[in-house]
Amino acid sequence: MAKSKGSRLVREIDVFIRRRLGPSSTPTGDGLHYWRERIFHYFSIGVLFFGLVVYLYLGLTFIQEEAYTNAVFTTFVFLSAVFVTSVRSLPFKFRVGWILFLIYLIGIYQVLKANNSAVGYMFLLSYTLMAGILVGQKSAWLSILISTVSLTVSAVLLYVPIIKIPYEPAIPFMDFLRLAVVFTIVILITLLPLNSLLNGMLFSLKKEQRFRRLLRREHENLVLAKRKAEESDRLKTSFLSNMSHEIRTPMNAILGFSNLLSHPEIDTTEKEEFVNLIKINGKNLLTLVEDIIDISKLDSGQLQIKNGPCKLHSLMSDIFENFHEDIKRRGLFNLKLYLKEGVSDNNILILTDEHRLKQILVNLIGNAIKFTERGFIEFGYTQIEDQFLQFYVKDTGIGLPRGKENEIFERFSKFNNDKQRLYGGTGIGLSIAKHLVDLLGGEIWVESEAMIGTTFYFTLPYHRLMNQKLEEDKKREAIRDFNWEGKTFLVAEDEEDNFRYIEVALALSNASLIWAKDGQEAVNVFRKVNNIDLVLMDIKMPLMDGYTATREIKSISKNVPVIAQTAYALSEEKEKSKEAGCDDYIAKPIGYEDLLLTINKYVPGNRNQA
Repeated sequence: MAKSKGSRLVREIDVFIRRRLGPSSTPTGDGLHYWRERIFHYFSIGVLFFGLVVYLYLGLTFIQEEAYTNAVFTTFVFLSAVFVTSVRSLPFKFRVGWILFLIYLIGIYQVLKANNSAVGYMFLLSYTLMAGILVGQKSAWLSILISTVSLTVSAVLLYVPIIKIPYEPAIPFMDFLRLAVVFTIVILITLLPLNSLLNGMLFSLKKEQRFRRLLRREHENLVLAKRKAEESDRLKTSFLSNMSHEIRTPMNAILGFSNLLSHPEIDTTEKEEFVNLIKINGKNLLTLVEDIIDISKLDSGQLQIKNGPCKLHSLMSDIFENFHEDIKRRGLFNLKLYLKEGVSDNNILILTDEHRLKQILVNLIGNAIKFTERGFIEFGYTQIEDQFLQFYVKDTGIGLPRGKENEIFERFSKFNNDKQRLYGGTGIGLSIAKHLVDLLGGEIWVESEAMIGTTFYFTLPYHRLMNQKLEEDKKREAIRDFNWEGKTFLVAEDEEDNFRYIEVALALSNASLIWAKDGQEAVNVFRKVNNIDLVLMDIKMPLMDGYTATREIKSISKNVPVIAQTAYALSEEKEKSKEAGCDDYIAKPIGYEDLLLTINKYVPGNRNQA
């Protein structure tokens, strides 16, 4: 039982010491300050216990000798030391400074009281050493200066009767001088290795702190990278799920209506409707594929801006007509579409990438239609001085949650505040739009209020051009009756379905077609047949690819035009085709009109007369 009480008493004393005298909440090993607090902590324990014994001994001795002034001084020193060391709420510098002052005070008092007092010189030495350890090197050198000045002043007070003090010299002046000199030398000899030790500790601690900062930064970067990877993985999983849905939806319509076309009971009117729906869903599927390709181009830095003349009003009108027909077809009778043009000149011509500008507007308007059931959608632009055109797309849809205005442009981000309805989309359209605006030299932002509506704004540099007749205007002319009778075209295509499409597309042009199923066969045919007027060259083929075949054909005859046709849509493929010697480039899927117009640039055909 007694042992248990003893153990409890020891624990309580240990708890008291740790709580009242222990270091502050500075993290373990966190720099020189931590170690100075640790040293001060153990010094405080010594002050509390050993100082108490010394104080009781000296206090009782002074009282017995009726030296009450000494007793009061001793009491002041001890109680103030206990207070400063035990009250941890006081600033650390104040606590250290006060203890150093008390040590110095005791040392000078002992030197004045007994000139050859070893205790006095010991306290002055302790004052210097503790100043160097607890404060720093500058404080240590300052303490030597203070001690030296104090000994000089003490010598003057003791041996030069200018000011009367209650102390008398106990030793001759020369002995006092020798003690002072020896003391100074001892302090210097002691302080030099101490400074070296402190320098080494300080260097090691700073190095450790630097490594800790680097490790902490690396840890934070790893944590951030881990979070980004997890978020990216989550978004990619969601993207793949959405992508599967977005691909299967138009494919369901394409395959379904394609099967119905062969049904004998379907009349001509319904078949025309089915064909139109197949075309619409095919375009939707192609748009989805192009978005995925654009994301890949953006990631690899392959997406290029091609500025050229753009008839702005024609572009805006075409977009309006397409979406207006789409709204009517989908039966959105509660939704109105408006177009507001900011410049009165209907023939305004600007310098920009028309294809990318249209892609941005189509993405924004399509997004607005998706999230707006009733009300209106308005798009247009305004001129800002002579420097920028500010485009906008405004809707009365579901809006965005507060604080999500910037996140909406992040890849794969989708917001849906209506749990009763599932909104489609891949979550990459707005991200592509933002990147395209940046590449075009503009800025995009959004203003939105939940259940009120959303307005997207973006700016583009305004470079107005003089009106001129564009190639696009020529393309709008009728192009369906080219006559290439007597012309022979070599079609290098390894897929039979693709060749069949080209064969049917050119059937009314009266051109003769020769089919080569690989690059090697195309070269062999070209060598044997002398009257080939044009080559349609697929790039990816067995035995010999289209690049190699083109080089071989161009080495035989440089005058025969070669048009590359490929499913690769990256810009580098077009550059590779030109380097191989191709005269032009068509990306699959090949549009009927694009095919005819491209061929007509190199083999002009006579128009059939109706």
